This record gives sequence, structure tokens and C-alpha cells, in this order.
Amino acid sequence: MKTYSPFISGAFVDWDGETLPSVDPATGQMWSTIARGDTQTADMAIRDADQAFRSGPWAKAGSAERADMLDCLADMLETRWEDLVTPEIRDNGKRITEVRGQFAGLHSWFRFFATEARKLRSEPQANSIPGVHSVGHFRPYGVVVAITPWNSPLMILAWKLAPALAAGNTVVVKPSEMASASTLEFARLAHEAGLPPGVLNVVTGLGHEVGEALVRHPLTRKVTFTGSDRGGRKVAEAASAGVIPAVLELGGKSPQVVFADCDMDNAVNGILSGIFLSNGQTCVAGSRLIVEAGLKDRLLSRLIDRARTLQVGDPMDPDTQVAPLANEPHLQKVTAMIERAKADGAICLLDGTATTAGRNGFYIGPTVFDDVTPGMQLWREEVFGPVLAVTSFTTEDEAIALANDSHYGLAAGVWTTDADKGARVAEAIEAGTVYINHYRSVDPACPIGGVKLSGYGRELGPDAIRDFCQVKSIWTGTKPVPDPFP
Repeated sequence: MKTYSPFISGAFVDWDGETLPSVDPATGQMWSTIARGDTQTADMAIRDADQAFRSGPWAKAGSAERADMLDCLADMLETRWEDLVTPEIRDNGKRITEVRGQFAGLHSWFRFFATEARKLRSEPQANSIPGVHSVGHFRPYGVVVAITPWNSPLMILAWKLAPALAAGNTVVVKPSEMASASTLEFARLAHEAGLPPGVLNVVTGLGHEVGEALVRHPLTRKVTFTGSDRGGRKVAEAASAGVIPAVLELGGKSPQVVFADCDMDNAVNGILSGIFLSNGQTCVAGSRLIVEAGLKDRLLSRLIDRARTLQVGDPMDPDTQVAPLANEPHLQKVTAMIERAKADGAICLLDGTATTAGRNGFYIGPTVFDDVTPGMQLWREEVFGPVLAVTSFTTEDEAIALANDSHYGLAAGVWTTDADKGARVAEAIEAGTVYINHYRSVDPACPIGGVKLSGYGRELGPDAIRDFCQVKSIWTGTKPVPDPFP
């Protein structure tokens, strides 16, 4: 039984306080414990990060030196990424095939932003005032608090950490109490790679105890959060008390709009990828299938035939295609939403609770409901599980209206061989990201974020480093100042 303590100032803290259990979703058994951090732990981590920001090797480093440190971290990850695989799987139950795929490329995020850091420099500012010129200097905020979810802890941490460090900030991470182990192991590797003490601190514990204390701390200068819209509201409220900017990447109820002229095989693969990869536990999960009426029966027949063949099993087995949900409370939530959909009158074409009955661990298989109406809970609320809600349309305008009939707006998919139609519908859908004839792509050069209850601000993209900076304008007079009171 391994016990994880907070990682502060380049080392694991001696911990004799309360702990929280970490349960292996594949077995339902506890495999490790993590420290239940408190306000004192949060204060220690923030103050240490602030000290590292203001003095020492990180504070004295220029953008090129910071880039070199990120490259060293990338080098470490290229050779040691497999050390991180097992802790993440035992924490959140994700399939080893998916985790290995993510972690084998984890170094690339830090490599990309190391390159971007070398490009960061002051820029002349155009102005119309005679006798003066101005320059914009990009200055880091200081201490950034990053709060990460349990579904892809290290991948999402990389999205936040790489540009924040490239900009010159220091970072305190609060991982989900449901999946903290891989983040703590990563922090140890980052320190071994040469990241100075205090530049990356990790505090574990509950959101209302340690997370809120981190966000409300007077030395915190920016917050970046990924999680539910409920959690996002709490973070935004806490940040606003200190006038702290926050980036919120929240939930989704993403539509997949499928037209009758689509490439059927491509659409089926995209829908499967959108809702059943990671067992639906992704913010961009394509959980609402909006399909043209004339195609619906054929599409569903093929989709369900494929879904029935997916192999349920141990996430450590490379042949497993359906792994468990991440934790028991989430299993209970998803099960309750499936039962509610049945009671509301949706037609259950494939019941994942039946296909996984009797298994140890937190398993639910692919689930498909037809005749889901916009008034049903399954249409309106995020399941964050392998549950697909299906409805049909007859006109393009109806398809767009159904796609936009949601409080969320994170992502969407459009499937059609008509390029003009695809572009037109993608433009009309209210979402931060729209995919045409594919799904789930992500790249450090492309922004990620949502509209409506899916949050605000953007991660990644061409402005990612600058989003972790504040512009400081410096004006220089080139002519004598005239007497203001002649």
C-alpha cells in the first residue's frame, strides 16, 4: 500500500495527517492513499511557489533558459514516460492502450512550448502620439493554480503546465482527489529533470478544503480549471473574490450531426470514437447523436452491431476495449441516469448495465438510447459515461436547432460529403470546437475551450503563452516634454 504526500519545493513532504483512499476501478479495492491536504498545506505550497518566482534560478532565467529546462523535462519524459502509466490506470481505470498512446507523446507538449518560449519577446506598439514610442513586454503572472480532473490527469496537466512554465510562471497543481498518483509521480520526474524547487508544487486533498484555499490565496495570480460546470462556478466565485483571472474548461453535451449523404463507415467510426473511447469520460464526448431520419435505422443498426463486439475487461490488458468507470460515485451517477432515461420513455437499444452485470469493479458497457427528446434529462445533462442519446431530423435548420438546444457548447461533429453544407453547419453550431468528418483531434497549436456552460477562456493555441502573461507597456519620450502650463 503506497502513501502519497504533497510535493513541495522539489520533495515529498513528511505527512502524518489524514489521508484519502485511492481505489482501483477495475477491482473496487484500495491500492494507495493520498494526503488530505488543508489550508496550511495550500499556504505552504503557494508561498514556496511565490518564492521560486521571485528569487532563485527560475526567477533569474530568461525565456531561452526556461525553454532549455522544458526541453530537459521533455527528454526525461521521452525515456521515463512508462513509469507514469500504471499509477494513472490504477487511479482512474483508463485502458492501457489509451494511456500509453497519450504518454508516449507527453513530451511533445513541453517540446512545443519550449520552442514557443524562445519566440517570446517584447514588441513595439503602434501609437499616434508624437515624440514617444511604446513597447509591450510580456510578463508572467506569478503563481498559477492549476486544478485538474480525474479522467486524463497528466494529459490535461500538460496542456496547462507547459505554456504556464514557458511564460515564466510557477505552478501549484491541485489534482482530483480521485486520481492524484500520476501527477505526483510526474512532479518527481520533473524535479529530477532539473526543474528548480518550487516551480511545480502539488497539493492533494478535497476541493472545498484545499482547492478553495489555493484559489483564494492572496499570492495566487491566475487559475486554470478543468472539470464540471458545478465545480467551475465555485472556482469562478472564489477567483472573483481576489479579482483573479480564471480559465474554465467545463462540461459538454456535444452533438454529432449526421447527414444522409455521409460516408457511413467514417461516421460510425467517428461516433464510436466520440462516445465510447475512454468509456465516454471525456469533456468532448459526442453524447447526442442527431441523425437524418432516412439514415437513422441503418446507422444505428451498424453502430450497435459494432458496439456489441467491444471487449470489456481489465484496463491493464491491451486487448480490452471497454474499461471501468473511474470511481464508484461516478458509477452510481451514470447508472441512475440510465434508469432515469428508461423511466422518461427513451428506448434502450443497448444496455451497458446488463452487459457488465456481475463484474467486480465499476463497469458499464456501451449504452444507446433512441427517441430521446430535448426535454429529457439524458438530452440536457452531461452523463460523462458511455451513454449515447439519439434523435432524428428532417431539415438542415432542424439539425442545427437540435444541436444548439443545450446549455453546453464545448465541441460538435458534422458528418457529410457535401463540403459546403459541412462548413455552413459547423459555422452555425454554438461550440468552441467543431469537427467535420472526424472527431477528437487535439494539437498544441490549436485552441481548446467552450461557450455557454462549457466555460470561458482558451487553452493551447498560438496565444497560449501570452494567455499566461500580462502585457506591460513602457513608453519612452524621444523629444523634450513641453511646459504643461506656459
